[in-house]
Amino acid sequence: QMSETIKMHKTLAFRRLLSSSSSCKSNHHGAPHRYYPNERKGNKNNKDIVVRRHNSTRRWFLGNHYFSCTFVSPPPPPPPPTPLPFLHGGRCYVSYLHSHSTHWGRAPLLGRQTLPHLQNAITTIGNTAKYHDINKQQRQQQDDDTQNVPATTASEEPVVSPILVTTKLSDEDLRHLDKTTQRLLETPVGAMNPAGMLEFTTSIYSWHSRAISNPYNTQVFDKCKQLFDRMMEEAQVNPFVHVDIETINRVLDTWRIIAIAHAPTKFQKGGSRSTSPPSDSIVWKGSKVLQKIIECSSSKNACDVRIDFPNDKSFNMILDAYAKFGLANEAQLVLEEMNQLATREGQPQCRPDTITYNTLLSAHCNSIVLYRQGGIGTQHAEKAMDLLEDMLQVYNDTGNLDIKPDVISFSTVIAACANAATLSPSFAQVAEDILKQMKEMYEESSSLMEQHGGGNGGGGGGGGEWLGLRPNHVCYSSAINAWSNSGVPDAAMRASLLFAEMQSQGDVDVPSMTSLLEAYGNSSFQDGNGFQQAESMLNQMIQTAQESGNMAFMPNVITFTALIDSLAQSLNRSLESDGGVAARKAEEIFKQMEDLYSRGVDIVKPSTITYNALINVWSKTRTKNSGEKAAYWLSKMEENGDVRPNDATYATVIDAYARCGNPSKAEEILLQMIEKAKEDGSSGSGSDSCKPNTICFSAAINAYANVGKPNDAERLIKMMKKLHDEEEYTDLKPDSYCYNGVINAYIRSRENDRLDRCLHLLDEMDTLHVSTTVSYTAVIESLAKTKRTFINGEHVCDIATRLLERMWSLFYDGRESVMPTAVTYASVINLFAKSQRHDKAEYYLEELEKKYQELEYDYLRPNTICYNTCLSSFSKASSKEEALRAESILQRMQERADDAFLKPDAFTLTNVISAWANSNNPERAEAILNTMQTMYENGDISMKPTTVSFGAVLHAWARAGNIERAEKIVEHMESLMHLEGFEEMRPNAVIYNILINCCAKCSSPAAVHKAQNIVDKMRKYKDAGYSLASPNIITYNSVLAALNSGSGTDSYPEACKILQEIEEARSLDPTMNPTAITYTSFLRILAKSRVPNKSVIAERIIENMETNPNDHKLIPNNLTYDAVLKVCSSLPTSDPTLQRHALVLAVKTLTKMQQLPHIVPTSFTYYEFFTALSKLTKGEELLKLIERSFDDCIKAGVLDDKILRVLAQTTPKDFLQKLLKLNTANNIHKVSINGLPQSWSCNAKRSITMKSQRTNEQIIHNTGRSKIRR
Repeated sequence: QMSETIKMHKTLAFRRLLSSSSSCKSNHHGAPHRYYPNERKGNKNNKDIVVRRHNSTRRWFLGNHYFSCTFVSPPPPPPPPTPLPFLHGGRCYVSYLHSHSTHWGRAPLLGRQTLPHLQNAITTIGNTAKYHDINKQQRQQQDDDTQNVPATTASEEPVVSPILVTTKLSDEDLRHLDKTTQRLLETPVGAMNPAGMLEFTTSIYSWHSRAISNPYNTQVFDKCKQLFDRMMEEAQVNPFVHVDIETINRVLDTWRIIAIAHAPTKFQKGGSRSTSPPSDSIVWKGSKVLQKIIECSSSKNACDVRIDFPNDKSFNMILDAYAKFGLANEAQLVLEEMNQLATREGQPQCRPDTITYNTLLSAHCNSIVLYRQGGIGTQHAEKAMDLLEDMLQVYNDTGNLDIKPDVISFSTVIAACANAATLSPSFAQVAEDILKQMKEMYEESSSLMEQHGGGNGGGGGGGGEWLGLRPNHVCYSSAINAWSNSGVPDAAMRASLLFAEMQSQGDVDVPSMTSLLEAYGNSSFQDGNGFQQAESMLNQMIQTAQESGNMAFMPNVITFTALIDSLAQSLNRSLESDGGVAARKAEEIFKQMEDLYSRGVDIVKPSTITYNALINVWSKTRTKNSGEKAAYWLSKMEENGDVRPNDATYATVIDAYARCGNPSKAEEILLQMIEKAKEDGSSGSGSDSCKPNTICFSAAINAYANVGKPNDAERLIKMMKKLHDEEEYTDLKPDSYCYNGVINAYIRSRENDRLDRCLHLLDEMDTLHVSTTVSYTAVIESLAKTKRTFINGEHVCDIATRLLERMWSLFYDGRESVMPTAVTYASVINLFAKSQRHDKAEYYLEELEKKYQELEYDYLRPNTICYNTCLSSFSKASSKEEALRAESILQRMQERADDAFLKPDAFTLTNVISAWANSNNPERAEAILNTMQTMYENGDISMKPTTVSFGAVLHAWARAGNIERAEKIVEHMESLMHLEGFEEMRPNAVIYNILINCCAKCSSPAAVHKAQNIVDKMRKYKDAGYSLASPNIITYNSVLAALNSGSGTDSYPEACKILQEIEEARSLDPTMNPTAITYTSFLRILAKSRVPNKSVIAERIIENMETNPNDHKLIPNNLTYDAVLKVCSSLPTSDPTLQRHALVLAVKTLTKMQQLPHIVPTSFTYYEFFTALSKLTKGEELLKLIERSFDDCIKAGVLDDKILRVLAQTTPKDFLQKLLKLNTANNIHKVSINGLPQSWSCNAKRSITMKSQRTNEQIIHNTGRSKIRR
């Protein structure tokens, strides 16, 4: 379409030249060709072309016609150019400078007098003819004309000078220009004459031309800026030097062209960059030049300095570049500065107009795509809508046509909503509403026009002021894209309705049909038929075009590419791989393109972007061979001479290898790029460059990060730094994404020093000014997950606090990319919550609230996750005060219930329930649970109780020993599970285990019977297929504990049955392996039994436990050995063989306990041992064993009164007197530890209970609760 437009305007310009009676003038002595229309505002009939060369006359021959050219002396600088719009928003504009620019071919400085120069001039004039700006009083006519102007969506790739035909400078010309530039820069300040200044100006124009022909070379702007700085310096001391507005805007346009060429590409947009460009980026240099011009032209001695003040075009060029980079906030500041200069500082030429506002709208639109991050992207869409409303309000209040919104304004806002629909589907409806608003305004104006008999169509009479707002295909396509991006179930249907409305207006074209195809393709994630409908529509378009012969309806390469890309998007939304189905379908579509192209349909010829889309589908497939398939299509591109792979192609292949876990192949592709760039001799400039960039390195780094190889990932960072030192890779610097990939690699790895390396990398990022919020948050989150308490002698909590303070310090120093967010604070709060530092967790929650109130940044808005994380620290509270603090936090959330970000949910109340349950207040815990259930029954689905909620209340009643209330909780859960909406309330093994533990604490035969009934119920659930309620090892351990606590019954037979059932179950379920707690409980039951050979059974059990050292859960502990001693001391038989066996077992057990490093004999240990000795032996052997063991007992400091009583009952007085080292034997049987040395009993109060030995089992129990919570 652009080619056809250029041809048409060439013809138009040619005819105007033929009808012109004016002569062509030029200057001979090396001054530049300067072709420009000699137009003035309000004078559109003057079509003269002036060619300044030198004093002579020459006839130029073009086709069959001659043109007379008179060569005159060098003229004064030309008048300021008539303003022209440029590319922004949803429409293709031409540069501000193109109408009065030099020819866009060779450098004017070289003075070549060739015919192509004049042809280029004619081309330039013809191209600018249609897009030339008109008088602002005729703005309404421009609005009407926009219905026929080709438009593009705001999210399209930037186009540099789209309507210009340029000629590249030869190597000889460039060398000449470089030498001239160097010579001019070396000219002494103040020695410049008019001829020299003209040479300065023409050199700047030449570099501007060079920027158009090679916009990727940043050195072009550097040269241009050096010349301009030298001119500015000369103007401040030389009264004959004048820096006019045309030269100023020429320099700024040079910067704009190069900056736009370096704007993020579509591949980079897909990466969703969340930070601003680095401080040394080209995008920031234009504003610095503009500020310097303002300072010089408005200085105190400005009356003596001939430097023009910038105008609205100057600022608009800054805005245009910012828009392409998505720097909406910076663009807003530029707009505010323009208003201030125009209203307060007497510079009316800086007043913003519709084009200015449209460019700012475009900046907001692109910000959503380039820097999307949660709610940030949607904010830019809202700001775009607010800005449009402000334009409408000001126009309605003042009638100022300069800021009257046009169709471009509305279409750009619709495009912004379409981009935001990816983040929030509600914006799709907003986009459609804006489209309807446009239609209503147009129809109302059209109706008023008919009533007034036509009118003038302006803002005054006739009522037709909004006739220019008739929605065009761009508006409709953007609205269709909004539904396509929303991903809602009825998106395809809503998009098809808009398409049908376009058809009724006869405004359908291939781009709009492409948008509908994308909507159908993207809907395939919710509806499996979506892609089939898109494919059917594509085939129908092909059939219609072929049957009618109207190729206008033939889908083009963009259509096919969009359909292939929709497959990649559907894979991106899916959590699982489809096994390559989508990729094979993409290959079928690609082959269909090749078939059509082979039959002469040139518009479907696959492009680089098409290949990239196909490779991207394979990348998203995540199969084992996805990397190889991506590399295969890369090789097909390299074999195809017409299509060249670019950096995005290679980056996508690297990403494919990264996703399938093949980092070595990813690095191999990266090295291929480096070698290919060297072979091509390319510096990486241009869209076809294969020079690796930061995105390629970032993808390769992530490949190593995904497999946990941080050292290799960091090695790629070093490779980037080494390449940066080479001349060809000066722009290659590790950015935040590269470093974040390495940090992620260390976090995923098992390196012992991974956190030390992460902190070191973070310091390195700060030095290079590339650290971001993501970097800091990732490191703080890893600190919360580590099991280490100290790192390099510093507590992990102190490290997190230090990092948070550093983030705020950097933010207040101007580094907005390092601003802490609510996610950062949630990680800090989580760290303190896990450290059981409730006060610090609550402190940082309050600090987050204060920071949000102070700065009013949505990134800092406290949310439910932050509060829940803080409450999780109180959920393990052990006091009433801490439970009250937890409930006060809940009340704060309830007071702000209007804020959707702070709405309490089921996890919130569950944490508060746990706080009350752990503080021994089951009544309050159950009351909150009942409130939670009532809210859910009333329609609040976020308050749906979980088994964790009921389990917390059940645990509270179990701790209180109230088995009746505990049973009612379980019965209530069993009744709820049959109701609709409460199916997940079915009790599981964790719930039943808590109830069994409650029975174990009751120490009654009835409680033991209840525990056995619960196990029987669990067995029935298992047989019925409900595996979550199947008995596990904790269940059986709890039953054994209940049997042990039962009084008046011999539980040994039942215990044997349970132990046998465990042994049978372990063959089918590895998790049913018995633990030390299992055998300890069994040994205790055995000790209470009347089994004669119980010592033999105990010995066999302990030997079995000791022969499995690799099973840490089976290693005997203090309680296990104490239970063995209990068995020995309670031997019910007088059989001397069994008694001797029990005595030997007791001595061996105590000796082993004294030797093992993880075992500490306690008072209970020696009490049972001395009791066993008193029952199993007599005489001299007894006294020797007691004497030897008593010395060990007092050395351990565990002597107590119970041991003294046993010794007094067992040994003679004189032996006891000697043993206790007393002077007299009087009343020796009444002696207590208070009359003995304190060191003998200093550790006697320390005891090891069953609770302290259940650590491993508690871990298993909590793991089960965590799975249910997830």
